Amino acid sequence: MGSALSVFVVAALLCAGASLWLLGAYRRADEAAKPGPALLVCVVVSAAALAGYVLIGRPELADAAYSERLDALKQRDPTSYSADEALAILAEAAREEPRDPRPHLYSGQVLLDSGRAEEAARAFDAALRRDPDMTEAMLGLARSMVQIDGGRVSDDARSLFEQVAATSNDPAPWIYQAMSAMQSGDEAGARRFWGEALTRMAPDDPRREMAGRMSRGEAVDGEN
Repeated sequence: MGSALSVFVVAALLCAGASLWLLGAYRRADEAAKPGPALLVCVVVSAAALAGYVLIGRPELADAAYSERLDALKQRDPTSYSADEALAILAEAAREEPRDPRPHLYSGQVLLDSGRAEEAARAFDAALRRDPDMTEAMLGLARSMVQIDGGRVSDDARSLFEQVAATSNDPAPWIYQAMSAMQSGDEAGARRFWGEALTRMAPDDPRREMAGRMSRGEAVDGEN
């Protein structure tokens, strides 16, 4: 209540100042005019504005409107969230559980899927600071680095992909290692990495055909 009273007093002073300024302008515009009507209008408008602020704005509740929006979001199906809505929910989760790496991991995934690679990299890095062995965050950080570098697999990104490949059965780090080998002209290494990726792909993985052809050194569609 103390904070509410402080806000009320400040708002009252601001309203009084605005009233005096308006009254002065009114009198300068017409020296013969009586100040009574202008002052009455100022008082009525100021009182109405102040009452609306206190009753609707609820100054004693910090970020009341934002909190209400978050509560409303939590009642919805998470699959219906926009990227910004999902990030808002995850940011609150990160504040409530500051040591939990998962809100940062999921935020990174949302950001990366939205094309916001630099922000995604920061989120994945935050997850790794809380759990240095989280392979999903390593993979996300490496993928973010590739996007930031315009599709080039840097040495730092390749190192992360190698760490993930050593502890995960995900074909993705092997695909990126194949890309790195292709960029450096190591055709034999690229075929080997594509083969490793192929063995880890599910039977219905749409990448299987391409991986198989690349592992055999065959040209894919669009190449000579």
